[in-house]
Formats: sequence, structure tokens, C-alpha cells
Amino acid sequence: MNDFKVIYSKEAESDLDDIYSYLSEEKKDSINAARLVLRLMKVIEDLSFMADSYHFYQVEPYLSEGVRFFSEGNYSIFYKLIDDNAYIIRIVYGARDLPTVLAE
Repeated sequence: MNDFKVIYSKEAESDLDDIYSYLSEEKKDSINAARLVLRLMKVIEDLSFMADSYHFYQVEPYLSEGVRFFSEGNYSIFYKLIDDNAYIIRIVYGARDLPTVLAE
């Protein structure tokens, strides 16, 4: 089992900001917005010791690129293993068209 360093892409950081903003501003629920973002960050940090445990995303071209994913609640977290790094690509609400969001 490897140890991995977790690195967020700019898009993934923006995704977390957007999740917080949507819940706190649109839904007027800043407490649960903060809880959700912290929970997502916690499960993402767990990749540091188990990043090679999750499945590959079975849609091309992401499968060929080695993109992996897992879900936490209603959110899907997409990442790649690059050397000893778990590089977080996107954090996406599961009801969205995932291939379209990943292509952005």
C-alpha cells in the first residue's frame, strides 16, 4: 500500500467553493454548507492511504487517462494517480451530466 499526497486542481478547489456558495447563499444554509465541504475534504484526504482502491471511470477518454472516482453522498470525486500523488480533478454533484462536466 502506497502513501499518496493529495493535490487539488484549480477546478476542484473551485468546485468546493461553488458547493459552499450554492448551499450557503441559494439555500441559506451556511452551517450545512460548511459541514458538507469539510466532509468532502475529509474523505478526499483519506485518499492519502487508499487512492489505489477505487474504480476507474469507465467512460472514454477518462478510462484511457486513468481517471478514478468514488462517491460521497450526492457528490462524485474524480482523480488521477500521478507518481505518488492523488490529483483531484473535479468534485461534481451526481445529478449533473458527469461526462459533460469533466469535459469543461
